[in-house]
Amino acid sequence: MLGFLAVFSLCSLLLNGVFFFHLSHPSFWRDFKLSWLHPPPVRANDHIRGDSNAPVTIVEYADFQCPYCQQMHASLQTAVQEGRIRWVYRHFPLSSIHPLAVKEAEAAECAGRQGKFWEYADALFAAQVRLGSSRALDRELASLAEGINADPAALKECLDSAQFTQIVKNQTREAEALQISGTPTIFIDSKRHEGSVSYSDLEDLLANHPT
Repeated sequence: MLGFLAVFSLCSLLLNGVFFFHLSHPSFWRDFKLSWLHPPPVRANDHIRGDSNAPVTIVEYADFQCPYCQQMHASLQTAVQEGRIRWVYRHFPLSSIHPLAVKEAEAAECAGRQGKFWEYADALFAAQVRLGSSRALDRELASLAEGINADPAALKECLDSAQFTQIVKNQTREAEALQISGTPTIFIDSKRHEGSVSYSDLEDLLANHPT
């Protein structure tokens, strides 16, 4: 009987400990579970910016209509210019709150077909506010293509053919399988970081990652 009471008391203590740990660290189990989810390795059809020999690889899941992604884009651009990172961009358009994001992602892929993905991505983020209020998105997307010396007619034809719809859908499903809940989400050598960060904060993150 004494043995049973001892085991019962120990179990109660353990359960209480787990309960109070959960109360004091509410995100621990979520973070622990997410730490086991890593993006697929870099693929041949990925859009990659930066030196292939850079010490750190960052995989980003982003949305062209997301203002926080615009901020992150600037931070990652600076890191690339300084030779700090190899940057891989993947699409996660949050269409429920950003109704233009899917079409913008497909337009970027169409620009990529002309070898202009990154130039077009930069242009999309630079024009984010204007595009969000535009009533003539197709004309605006064509105008962006002209601005980066891409062929606007070819971009429109590509968009109309929907040839990159599946790629955007596949990357969206990939982000959902990784349980990404918002944009931007980046993986620095497979370690997840959620939300936009300034360049100084990004420097701190990079400093804490082994090279």
